[in-house]
Amino acid sequence: MLKSRSRTATSQRPNDTEFVRQLPENWLRTDTILAVVVAFVSVLSLQALRLTTILEDTGVNMVAAQVFSLAIAALLVVYRRFPITVASVFTAMITVGSLTAASEFYSLLFVGFMTIYAVGAWVSNRRLAFWVRFAVVTVQIVGSMLLVILDDETAEVSQEALRSVDTSEILYFLVTSVILSFGFYLSACYFGGQAWHRAKQRWKLQKAHDELEQANERVADAAVHAERIHIARELHDVVAHHVTVMGVHASAARRLIEAERDTDSVVEQLGHIETASAQAVQELQTMVYTLRDQDGSSEPLPDLSEFPTLVQQAHSTDQTVTLEITGEPQEVSAATELTLYRVAQEALSNTRKHAGKDVRVQVQLHYDQSAVTLSVTDDGKAYDPVSNGTGTGVQGMKERVQAVDGTIEYGPRTPYGWKVVVRVPCRMEAANA
Repeated sequence: MLKSRSRTATSQRPNDTEFVRQLPENWLRTDTILAVVVAFVSVLSLQALRLTTILEDTGVNMVAAQVFSLAIAALLVVYRRFPITVASVFTAMITVGSLTAASEFYSLLFVGFMTIYAVGAWVSNRRLAFWVRFAVVTVQIVGSMLLVILDDETAEVSQEALRSVDTSEILYFLVTSVILSFGFYLSACYFGGQAWHRAKQRWKLQKAHDELEQANERVADAAVHAERIHIARELHDVVAHHVTVMGVHASAARRLIEAERDTDSVVEQLGHIETASAQAVQELQTMVYTLRDQDGSSEPLPDLSEFPTLVQQAHSTDQTVTLEITGEPQEVSAATELTLYRVAQEALSNTRKHAGKDVRVQVQLHYDQSAVTLSVTDDGKAYDPVSNGTGTGVQGMKERVQAVDGTIEYGPRTPYGWKVVVRVPCRMEAANA
């Protein structure tokens, strides 16, 4: 049963060959809130330091430290939008902050982690992301070491401390510092890379889902198209055959009335018209029942048992139609029976329309062990399919025969007439084996 399908346009990515991670819709609002929270924590942290003597001992300027902390926190507003730029600016800022001793520890660590994380999580060029992170981490580590070494006050303190501190304690401090530093940087790189790969996996799944949905739509469209062609063939065969039969007998009845022949002959022709119209209505109702998929009773589609009736309907005063069935009848599928019936119906319709008058038409149905052969031949002299026909019926016959793995041959006979010969396997399984 055909169903009209209304499809809404779904958001689809372009035909990307490489993954480009897109920012979420509310990224600016989220990152702004994060930056405000970090700035607030930084200010509280610096205000808490005023309760101690650390600021006095280190000589840190409170105003400069607060300005520096707010500037560091402000980088979080665009850390996902411009990860490489933010990472570079952050590295330069902490270098300046270290030289001026205007740094706040907590915001510095958090923002540093997020900048390295963002490069791994949002930069599309993975090679560039790797080298940027490598350069940023190297500059920060080496820069921190150089600042400690080149600071005169730190050098003097270190020399005095070395005289009183055990070597094992110095080694423990160095190893611990190195492990913590590398753990900090490696975790930022690791979690950033994992975020990228998870987003890429989601993208692949979504892309596969979109492709599958498109394939399903194409299959559904093809099924609808095939069903429309099938219905068109059925309608053509039913309507063309019965309307042609009614036209032939109506013409015969008119000529009999004009010739003032006996009324019995006229009644006979009108009876043929009545029978053909009733059968046309019946077959159309059967088709409608099939399309609606109703559970109520409906007549089955035509089969080979109705060949004698079909030939009897085609017989008229202008054309003599005979039926010959040879061979041992074999079991055939319902689709094969319907195909043979429709081909014979179409061939007889074409004969009535194109072969002319005083024509002998022979319908032969031959069974053998593996196939059924149907032939419809006539000896008409007026047949001219090029000028008189559209080719729709022939195309329908070819499509029907091909659908059941059969072969069809049609064309003029020698010296006169036309032929249609169809051979279909008794069972499609045997044909496909």
